[in-house]
Amino acid sequence: MNKRHNSYLLTGFLVLALATSAFGQYDYQIPEGYSMAPPPETEYYYEAEPSTSADSSWVEEDSVSTGYQTYTVKKGDTLGSISKKFFGTTTKWKEIAKTNGISNAAKIKVGQELQIPGTSYEKGQGVTYRQRTRYIASPPQTAPNPAPATALPLPPVTQSDDAVLYSESGLPQIILPGERKVRKASDDNHVTFNGLTGLVNTFAAYPLGENLFSTGFGMVWNKITRRDGNRLRGGEDADYWEFPMLMTYAGENFEVAFKLPFESYDVFAPVTYNFRDGSDSGMGDASLRLKFTSQNDDMASCLGLGAIFPTSDIDIGNTDTNNAWEIFAGLSSKRKEGGNIHLNGGYQAGDGNTNHEGVFVNAGFDYSANESFTFMGEVNFYNRVNNGRSTDLTLGMRYHVKPGMSLTLAAPIALSNDMFFGYDYRLQSMLQYHY
Repeated sequence: MNKRHNSYLLTGFLVLALATSAFGQYDYQIPEGYSMAPPPETEYYYEAEPSTSADSSWVEEDSVSTGYQTYTVKKGDTLGSISKKFFGTTTKWKEIAKTNGISNAAKIKVGQELQIPGTSYEKGQGVTYRQRTRYIASPPQTAPNPAPATALPLPPVTQSDDAVLYSESGLPQIILPGERKVRKASDDNHVTFNGLTGLVNTFAAYPLGENLFSTGFGMVWNKITRRDGNRLRGGEDADYWEFPMLMTYAGENFEVAFKLPFESYDVFAPVTYNFRDGSDSGMGDASLRLKFTSQNDDMASCLGLGAIFPTSDIDIGNTDTNNAWEIFAGLSSKRKEGGNIHLNGGYQAGDGNTNHEGVFVNAGFDYSANESFTFMGEVNFYNRVNNGRSTDLTLGMRYHVKPGMSLTLAAPIALSNDMFFGYDYRLQSMLQYHY
């Protein structure tokens, strides 16, 4: 048996890894003597000026006052506090009590009018005192010591995505302006393995985003374990590979997707399939799909048409040469947080192309754990008139490399499969970028 196709899996993963790395790099030409690393932090020392204080003193407001003053008692007043108010000390309360004939200092009443004596503590003379605050000097001022002569200037204020180059010899920094990027809802939308926006095989009812173009490169591998529902015999072996190239354009409420797959079969089934050593590679069936969407903030629905164009480039598997068409519809939720549900189905038919004639139904759920990872689960059902039926449970994960770019890994598990070339499980991966 020809084993040359056994290296495709490793090669495909290497290509995806290298492409992911290449997409995520930025190439700045850094001048000589500069680097992206900032210099060590420089400590600046501050010396405070001696603190100034305020001198609270009693100053004479009026040199002489004639007559006497009156004061109306307020709530909370005592003879001591009234003495403090007029004389600057509480010790003159007895003189106030004597002048007003008060025998019990605790029995003054709110609203009571008191006479305040002068220096002789008799009516007609007195000096009134008021408390003022006098500042000896102006409020304190502090200033940093000059930075050491060898210190580098502080980094300039830039946008968060600007690159700053630091000089190794004390020269001013160089700013490489970046673009301020705001994460959009469409940054989390990516395409399925048929080119439409969605999960792994289940498409979403909403489009990729307004005026976006997407390219995707995928890989699909499975071990062929059945032919027309019959398991291969002991000693028989078969592999299937597919490398789809996907191109998608999306408007505000529509989407066009094109898929062109490269397929490879390596079959050794002399008893089950009458092939002693069957190997063939070539272009598979190309497809073009158009989806129209109606949506609001919470839900989206869609209707679509598709066309399938056999290439007749291989002699194993589906060798029909007649075109086929399909009609499909879908419904999706659009919650901002948590997960979303997607339901869709369709019918395929064609003049003489019975390998594609039949129905398909998909139900999927996706959950965004954070800005980097989305987890997906699907049930995919296919019923072909002349190619059998299959039901797959598909588990997948999508890693968001950066806004608009993702790497999808998935493993459909066959719950039942009696198609022409059946399998127990598949491995799928795809790198996709939209702009």
